[in-house]
Amino acid sequence: MSQPSPSSRRRAGHRIGAALVSTCLALPAAASEPSLSMRVEEGEHILFRHAAEACETWDIPDTPTRAFRGADGQVHVMQSHYRGRWLAGPDLFSLRHGCAVAFEGAGSADPASFDNQSWIGATYSPDGRGVFALVHNEYHGERFGAPCRKGEESACWYNSLTGAVSQDGGLHFQPTQPRLIAALPFRAEETRGHHAGYFEPTNIIAWNGAFYAMANVVAPKPQRSGNCLLRTPTLEDPSAWRVWRGSAFDTALADPYAGPIQPERHLCDPVAPDVLRWPVTSLTWHEASGTFIATMRGRAKGADGRERTGVYVATSPDLLHWAGPALLMEAPLFGSCDASDAISYPALIDPDSTDRNFGTVGDHPALTFVRADTDGCTVTPDRDIVLKRVRIDPTSASARRSSR
Repeated sequence: MSQPSPSSRRRAGHRIGAALVSTCLALPAAASEPSLSMRVEEGEHILFRHAAEACETWDIPDTPTRAFRGADGQVHVMQSHYRGRWLAGPDLFSLRHGCAVAFEGAGSADPASFDNQSWIGATYSPDGRGVFALVHNEYHGERFGAPCRKGEESACWYNSLTGAVSQDGGLHFQPTQPRLIAALPFRAEETRGHHAGYFEPTNIIAWNGAFYAMANVVAPKPQRSGNCLLRTPTLEDPSAWRVWRGSAFDTALADPYAGPIQPERHLCDPVAPDVLRWPVTSLTWHEASGTFIATMRGRAKGADGRERTGVYVATSPDLLHWAGPALLMEAPLFGSCDASDAISYPALIDPDSTDRNFGTVGDHPALTFVRADTDGCTVTPDRDIVLKRVRIDPTSASARRSSR
């Protein structure tokens, strides 16, 4: 695959997140507080340093941290660009970056193929050998003659989620059959003029006998934009995924290119849009309190009227009802024109988790994020993966519950 053009590199530098957090939101005074008290500790650890470890210029971290423990005893981390490469090591603090490509989309000119530019956005391994993946798939119609003017290329951006699977511990991935996991009930030409689709899946988390993930949806009506929650009873059947709508997970997401469909039958209801105001980038389960934690990157005004950007968190007992958001770490975000160390792609992960897929956290997990150098408003490929320890107050959840 040819290297990105300068304009597409600028788009890759911002990718999805910057466009979705540029609007400053005011946090209402009555917003509910997360049920867990969390703080970021001093100090940091670099998991990947682009200047020393990149295999090519655009070998960059371009997703949140996704990890699993393999049958080989190694921790495998996928946090790559559309040419998917692994970091691996005995633990999160001892990762080495390999140059072998485990996955890459075909870059097809056909939006109906759902095999365009593709990022592995989530991994889940039940046994350390088989690995299931959710793939963030981008179709950019302007590259293939769609009528989008220069500077407005995002109007031809059509996104979907597809599936991939590996049987050799993640060394090689193949598309699932069927390939498509989630798409809007509209074809690419029907969304033209909009930056539209299912974007940036979270990690996959197992809970109560099923598997869950969130994806950020940007869509024209009648689909509402926000974070949609997906569930499946099995990862082996890509067609088994359903989205939350109304009061149940009973809505399938159809292939709009397979034949005529009724769009209103294939919509999701965004979950807690007043709390989950930005794309959710990770989901974890705090075992001690039985609480889910969502991370987001956002920009909001606090009660004091001051605008703050950085990593926000929210909490939930059931993935549907959320409290927050609260600022966990203040930092400039990708797209900040006056910052040299902008960040994006935050994820909460516990290096000591007993879960093979790092879906659980204790009271001393870590926050990972991508930190980049910028050239004016453009995010450069000089990006590192940073880890900072987080302290969760183990008494906060019970204290809040007893005070009600």
